[in-house]
Amino acid sequence: MTRRSAEAIAVLIREGWNVHHPPYGYATMTVTGARSRYGAPRTRLTPDPRRALVVQDVFYWRAITGLSVEHITARLDADHDRYPPPGTHASWPPAAVYLMLTNIKYTGYQATGTRDENGAFCPVEQWVLSDQPAHRALVTPALFWAAQDPVTSVRRIPHRLLAPVHGSTASGDEKEVR
Repeated sequence: MTRRSAEAIAVLIREGWNVHHPPYGYATMTVTGARSRYGAPRTRLTPDPRRALVVQDVFYWRAITGLSVEHITARLDADHDRYPPPGTHASWPPAAVYLMLTNIKYTGYQATGTRDENGAFCPVEQWVLSDQPAHRALVTPALFWAAQDPVTSVRRIPHRLLAPVHGSTASGDEKEVR
């Protein structure tokens, strides 16, 4: 049963459907007329207008200025009006910043199987990614990979994440990344 469930989720991910809680910076959008075989509506991710800018700032601080997760957390906690903490948290947990920085979904691709049961990265070959960008990217693939910690095991970049999205600025022009 578990294998069949994982295979069904992999099919949905490859088609670009959202199957999990949206990551910080995104909200879910119900797609009219798209339903599961049980009648549940299918959803896609859409940027949260207020929190998407926070995600872009976090990636910029990490990749361009080289700030540590701890320093980024301190910056976020210094202005909760501008950088609202995730969920019901009163402040930014460092783990939330780390998870944000390592979530490939911010590049516009749906993904599953990127981490093992202990939260460590799985080899890139085991990842299940959507066949093409499934939602508006909040960061470019180049910025995402530049923000990765040098000690992570994820250093090889899947080829399709390097290819530019032709005819679309939704994948994140440089001017959109702050």
